[in-house]
Amino acid sequence: MINNLAEALADAGVPIQVYSKGGTANFRTEKIMSWDSLTFFERMKAVLFTGKLWHLWGDAPPWWGFVRLRARTVHTSLEEKPHWRGHPTRLFKEQAGDGENRIRPAFEFKATWADFSHSLPDDKRDEAELITDWNEDADTRNDITESWASLLAEAANERVKRCSVLVAGGAPSGALNAAFMTMRGVPVVAQDTPLIREILGPEGYVAAPPSDENKPKYRLAWKKALETAASDAGRSISATARRFLKENYGTAVAAESLKNLYESAGRGKV
Repeated sequence: MINNLAEALADAGVPIQVYSKGGTANFRTEKIMSWDSLTFFERMKAVLFTGKLWHLWGDAPPWWGFVRLRARTVHTSLEEKPHWRGHPTRLFKEQAGDGENRIRPAFEFKATWADFSHSLPDDKRDEAELITDWNEDADTRNDITESWASLLAEAANERVKRCSVLVAGGAPSGALNAAFMTMRGVPVVAQDTPLIREILGPEGYVAAPPSDENKPKYRLAWKKALETAASDAGRSISATARRFLKENYGTAVAAESLKNLYESAGRGKV
C-alpha cells in the first residue's frame, strides 16, 4: 500500500524519498532506501538536513524527536490510542473519530497470477491453502483449522480441493491484509466489523460465524463459511470486493488526497 502511494506521488511530481526499516524487495518505487544500509553519517545527514516534511508510518524510532525539531511531520497509526508524533492521520474512517485526517489506502492490481503462488487460478493449483490472519484467540484458530480439514476431507468439488481462502480478523492490519489478498483473487472469510465493511464493501466477504459455546455447532458454522468462500459463490463475492476496492481505493485519488495533506501540513511545501 505504501509502495502504491509512493509511486503515485512520484508520478504526480512530488519530490519524495522513502526510507524502509529493513529490506526493500517489496517496493517497486525507485525512491526507496533501506535505513539499515546507510552509514552513520548518511543517517545523521538525513535526520538533520533532509526534507521539510516527514511522514511516519507506525511507531517512531528513537531519533524521531530530532526530525521534529526542524521539520513538519505527519504520523499514521493503526493503533487504537496512539501517542501521536506528528499530524494525526488514519487509514480508516471508523478510526478517525477524534478529528484525525484520513488517508485513503491505495491498492492496485498490476501483477500476474504467476507472481502469487497462493493466488493461482484453481485449475493451476495442486492443493488447497488456508491462509489464517486471525489473532483474536487461539481456540478459534484451532476451530478454523479443524473445520477446514473437515471440509477438504469431505469435499466432492475439485475446485474446493485446489482453492485458497483467507480468514481475517477484525483488526486494522487484518482488514488491510484482506484487501491486499482480495486484489489477488483470494476469497475472504472475515469478522463482520466496521473496518472490514469499510475496506471490502458490505458484500465483499463471507462473514465469520459469531462465537458459540456449542463447539460442534460452532465448527459446523465455520465449515459452512469456508465452503461458501471456496465455492463459485466465493469467487463471485471476491470479484465484488475487487470492484469495490478499485472504485474506492484507487492510487490516483489516494495520492492526490495525500499530496493535499502534505501541502497543508507543510504550509504549501512538500
